[in-house]
Amino acid sequence: MGNPINESGTKLEDEVESFLKSNDFSFRKQKPGAPEIDFIIPTNRNRSIFADCTNQNGTGSVYDKVPHKVWKYWEKYEYDEVYIIRGTELPPKAVKKHLQWFEKVTGVNTHIISFEEFCNILLNQTPCSSLEEFFI
Repeated sequence: MGNPINESGTKLEDEVESFLKSNDFSFRKQKPGAPEIDFIIPTNRNRSIFADCTNQNGTGSVYDKVPHKVWKYWEKYEYDEVYIIRGTELPPKAVKKHLQWFEKVTGVNTHIISFEEFCNILLNQTPCSSLEEFFI
């Protein structure tokens, strides 16, 4: 039997991949075990959407690793915007503060959103959710 935390993350990745395929999005998915962002999705605006799944659905320290993950992938891909697709658990305020500091230093805007919000953004049905709305 596998680790339930890893299985939860893999399940969210599978849901994102299924959505992308069923809606005819081109994308690149990380290779298993590779130090890569989960998804790179080219858009018609000559840009790519960078997305990573962090499916935390209860208490734990997964979100504490998000700022490092955002930095690590920024260093690799040089993006100015990244989407962290979350589970039901919201990140703590300290993570928000860390990501706000990182945005001031680098200009990288981090969006922590649900799977449904991510799908809506890709389908242009709703505007992009800002990080701040999760901490009001």
